[in-house]
Amino acid sequence: MLKVLAAALVVVLLLLLGASVYLYRMSLSLPDIDLAGSAENTARTSIVYAADGSVIAEWHGEEDRTVVPLEDIPLPLRDAVVAIEDERFYSHKGVDVRAIVRAFHENAEEGVVAQGGSTITQQVVKILCTQGERTLERKVREALLAFQLEARTDKDQVLETYLNTVYFGHGSYGVESAARNYFGKSASQLDLAECALLAGLVRSPGRYSPIDEPEVAIERRGVVLSKMRDLGYISQAEEIAARDAPFVLAPPREVPDTAPYFVEWVKQDLIDRLGADVVFKGGLRVHTTLDPALQAAAEKAVRSQLPNLDDPECALVAVNYRTGQVAAMVGGRDFQGNQFNLAAQGHRQPGSAFKPFVLVCALEEGVRPEQQFDASPYSVRVEDGVWNVENYENAFTEGRLTLSAATNWSVNAVYARLIMQVGPEDVAATAREMGIASPIQANPAIALGGLSTGVTPLEMASAYGTIASGGYRIEPTGIVRVTDDQGELVYEPALTSEQVIPKTVSVQASLMLHDVVENGTGTAAKIPGTWVAGKTGTTQSYRDAWFVGYADDLSCAVWVGFRDGLVEMTKVHGEKVTGGSIPAKTWRAFMVGALKHESAPVTPVEPTRPPDETVGEADTAPTTQVLVSICSDTKLLATKGCPEVVEMYLDSSLVPAGTCERH
Repeated sequence: MLKVLAAALVVVLLLLLGASVYLYRMSLSLPDIDLAGSAENTARTSIVYAADGSVIAEWHGEEDRTVVPLEDIPLPLRDAVVAIEDERFYSHKGVDVRAIVRAFHENAEEGVVAQGGSTITQQVVKILCTQGERTLERKVREALLAFQLEARTDKDQVLETYLNTVYFGHGSYGVESAARNYFGKSASQLDLAECALLAGLVRSPGRYSPIDEPEVAIERRGVVLSKMRDLGYISQAEEIAARDAPFVLAPPREVPDTAPYFVEWVKQDLIDRLGADVVFKGGLRVHTTLDPALQAAAEKAVRSQLPNLDDPECALVAVNYRTGQVAAMVGGRDFQGNQFNLAAQGHRQPGSAFKPFVLVCALEEGVRPEQQFDASPYSVRVEDGVWNVENYENAFTEGRLTLSAATNWSVNAVYARLIMQVGPEDVAATAREMGIASPIQANPAIALGGLSTGVTPLEMASAYGTIASGGYRIEPTGIVRVTDDQGELVYEPALTSEQVIPKTVSVQASLMLHDVVENGTGTAAKIPGTWVAGKTGTTQSYRDAWFVGYADDLSCAVWVGFRDGLVEMTKVHGEKVTGGSIPAKTWRAFMVGALKHESAPVTPVEPTRPPDETVGEADTAPTTQVLVSICSDTKLLATKGCPEVVEMYLDSSLVPAGTCERH
């Protein structure tokens, strides 16, 4: 027994000796940290380019930072940051062992990294010296530097440096910039409620953004105030008064001139991927997919249909479905007035624009376009009661319709019966595979667009592009590549494609959606001489209206509605707004303008197929338009016996593989 204890003691001593040698050798290579002037370190401006090489935005750090001495930073703000970020800041020596143990314990219980143990001093070290690389060695160096820094510097200087360098979101570095950007005043003029809100941003500026997520920001402010009261920085009465304080933000100070919603969308994507410091101070060269000519066409199309300030708003997204590259994006009427991006962030009910996902699922399961369904109003018992379905404006009160005709005229009762036949679970899975990222509860109401959280125009344009591309799903992106100012590659999206629906199914669905534009509810989107496919969508009480469709190599989604989502659009320019009215007209106006322009010279990026898939010449060769005869009943190549034949020019990739055998 004694031999075992002795051996264990020797092992422990050797481990301690090894750790001591490791730490000593690392300490010899540590840089000297001098906080004097550290907040004024020069940052390199990042430049954003459109697809044609024109500059559309510049992102910077130093020009948007004003360094202020600690005495000009109000005490409540200092106390709020300390309370929520490092409550033992004034007692530890640079590293808080208790916080590390607590974070380790809570992360183990949660199963994810939900808590951090870094002190304010460690965060200063991270900002100034370690570039934030995620390695164990970095954490050890960070701890040693934190001890070194606190041995040489007083707490006030550490806190002053931190408050002048930390990121508060939306391009704001330091408390002075944050105070001016969010509240239009100097940091010295902030009240307790404003101080608490800013302090709450430090942990995650994107998640707690008062601009993008005001309700979450207010909730986070309450957490900070509670922590300040618990630690004795404020009284209960002060906490209550600050919780009840009005939430008023100043208008944004900087607005990009070109495609502001697109630029902000790309910026937030890169912040999530690379970090705010790299984006605003790293001298990036961001090459985007934005086509200025198509962006201008999109903005012109929106203005042409909704010119008045009291009109509903419109979101439009155009995606090249062959590459996934976003060519144009309109996220609202006034970026300066409201930065919430209706195109990428606005989750709205899609109405009948969701029916193509039911259609694709049904075609995959063997339902034929010529199959007939009862079109009369439908009632069926479902899990939470009886589901009663009526057709738009009480049309088709009796009789039967083919699936093709029901798609043309968006007959709710047919699609209700169809989803009960194929199953809501399969429809939800199909929609997810095709590109709908928003949560979908598998209940029958999704057949008519009854989703719990809604969908965004961006994901609708992308998902319809899966049909247009022959069944290939490609993740949408606004970025071609990102380099530093020396030309070294920093980030490049991996444009991979996956065939998620059979080509035969995508061809059948495309032909049926083409009929919607030619003969159904989407005729306002028809463009003479151009092959167009799409679907309309209108929600209950005319609160949301959609047209989503594709032509040439663009898949485009148009949504029309009011931002609060509760306003009925029954008298807009003298008409009720349905998917077949203003959205379809806007879509057509954009597409006509887009087709007049050659695509901007985007750096070619070919999506890659899965490694186990053989790609033939037919998959990679440029597509051409060919004249074909289609049976209007079966949507296959027509024969002499077909009663009604439609001649049309089709993309060669969409020519049906089969010949009609029904007639």
